[in-house]
Amino acid sequence: MLRRLTTCLTVLSLLVVSVAPLTSKTFAAPATAARNQGQAKRQSKVSPEFEATSTAASNTVRVIVQTKGRPTAAHDQAITSKRGSKRQTLDTLDALVVDLPAGEVASLAARDDVTYVSPDRAVRAQMDVTREASGAALAQAGQTQAPGVTGKGVGIAVLDSGISSAHPDFRNNNKSRVVVAVNFTGAGTGASSNGIMMGDGLDRNGHGTGVAGVAAGSGAASQGYAGTYAGIAPGADLIDLKVLDANGTGTTSAILNAINWAITNQKRYNIRVLNMSLGTPVRESFHNDPLSRALGRAVGAGIVAVCSAGNNGRTDEIVGHDAAGEPIYRQVYGAINSPGNSPFAITVGATDSHATARRSDDTVAQFSSKGPTQFDHMVKPDLVAPGRRLVAPMSQNDPVMAAEHADRVIQPTGAGALQNTYFKYSGTSFSAPVVAGVVALMLEANTSLTPVLTRAALLRTANALPASLFHSKTESVLSQGAGQVNAAAAVEMARAIVPNADKLKAGQQIFRPGISLQTLNHSVNIGGESVAQSARVLYSSGVVFANRPVLTNGIMLGDGIMLGDGIMMSDGIVIGSGIMISDGIMLGDGIMMGDGIMLGDGIMVSDGIVIASGIVVSSGILIADGIVLGDGIMLGDGIMMGDGIVITDGIVVTDGIVVTDGIV
Repeated sequence: MLRRLTTCLTVLSLLVVSVAPLTSKTFAAPATAARNQGQAKRQSKVSPEFEATSTAASNTVRVIVQTKGRPTAAHDQAITSKRGSKRQTLDTLDALVVDLPAGEVASLAARDDVTYVSPDRAVRAQMDVTREASGAALAQAGQTQAPGVTGKGVGIAVLDSGISSAHPDFRNNNKSRVVVAVNFTGAGTGASSNGIMMGDGLDRNGHGTGVAGVAAGSGAASQGYAGTYAGIAPGADLIDLKVLDANGTGTTSAILNAINWAITNQKRYNIRVLNMSLGTPVRESFHNDPLSRALGRAVGAGIVAVCSAGNNGRTDEIVGHDAAGEPIYRQVYGAINSPGNSPFAITVGATDSHATARRSDDTVAQFSSKGPTQFDHMVKPDLVAPGRRLVAPMSQNDPVMAAEHADRVIQPTGAGALQNTYFKYSGTSFSAPVVAGVVALMLEANTSLTPVLTRAALLRTANALPASLFHSKTESVLSQGAGQVNAAAAVEMARAIVPNADKLKAGQQIFRPGISLQTLNHSVNIGGESVAQSARVLYSSGVVFANRPVLTNGIMLGDGIMLGDGIMMSDGIVIGSGIMISDGIMLGDGIMMGDGIMLGDGIMVSDGIVIASGIVVSSGILIADGIVLGDGIMLGDGIMMGDGIVITDGIVVTDGIVVTDGIV
């Protein structure tokens, strides 16, 4: 039956098979050898920095030790025997923070009860009309034929430089919506409680206050200004987890501590969302990355993790100018930061709304980091949101950002306005909290949503920016993922899902009675324009929304066809496990010749064009035009089938055949 169905479909897509990092720029290495080398890197138990370290063996280094199961006394004894000292235990993450002689790192990693050792890396804030442009104004006002939502009662944990809790936009009825503040930087004046330094309600950098304001500011201080600068979820509670110092810099261990604390205190503060507008360069596969693994624990505990993609999407080289005379920079691909490279994170790139609420003039911000991810070659970002020139609350604690960029302080236009209250921010740091705020709206609308369902609904309802903005489908997907977030549509879908979604079992209906993908609104009015949902076939960690035939077990029917294990015929010709002949030519496991050239992990494409019309991949198979297969995990604008939960037009199916539109 499957063969009959397969032969009836027309293949519409191009495919790239198994793109992996190269160690040389030659065509000589066989595809299988390169892939085996990539697998060997993943299996190594020490990070690349230690494999190539020049640090003297006796020098002490601070490391993150990931353990097999919860840390035990045996780990403590091993650390002591190697002249090390344990700094912190992160029980919920199965990890330790340890000071250790550099020469002992490899021997500690070699233990059977240790899975990986990496440095305590530096992490930095990612700097460089929101309610209307995102569709949140519709959701807040209840203009989608349902009551309005503000994120009330939903806790958003902001891992950043702190939140200036004295700002009027974070208060409601003279009560602060910053319900708790904890300081993980190791510096500050806050009191200690059970060994944890409590926060002081200050933000001396300013980054965290801006992030919190985009997600959940109320706009209360906007009187006397040109606009009302409310955030996406003005009713949400804020949990201030300070991990960055006054210079916007922190450490991996501080972030791990904050995630560990959030999981432990999830119920107490109803923490449903983590926002991480920060990042560090990717040094290893997400399988080993301590931040990625920590996010996996948070998502497993029921917390939605939202991360910024990074601001490394271009070089400083100008290659032209647009119609408005603005410079066009050479674009860079493969620059997603950690933890945005994690499959557990909803990774958000930035759009430029060009100071209007209309969607028709939106573009992807040139600085926004583009995929694929390094080492794992997964499609990222997952989606995009406004992230350029957003006006949001400014820290009231003499922030470094305001001192360095005084021209971005918003000046009031009327008498009686509070001075130095708002600031103009840019960067994916501020597109991420747009999505975090939308998630809070969704969770108020349906408290039973799981992280996986939340992600699936966000991607399904996103609006893809027009194809005319990109040179190819490849460039489109690696720049915008599923498209731009649509808060109104996402909240509508959240309401359509049954109120006990966290308890669903195979075979049960996902939508409420009388509702299906076909009955939901397919467009909303944003900025005076009718905006249609892209309604693509989308996968999210075991969840698929689709209204077309899809089959599992190595065979996909939909926008393209995949047969067997890596052999595919499409608009181009794919032969075996690494050779593609189409608009571009790919030979081996990482070199692509076409309008641009891609080599290895730090992927730069000339002339702003990526790999003709194909798409770069996770460590399996990726098909352009909306379908991805690989390693049980797929991110971005497509679908991947694995054993898990699939949602297709209202039916939940596991470990078998997906049913859509009545076709088995």
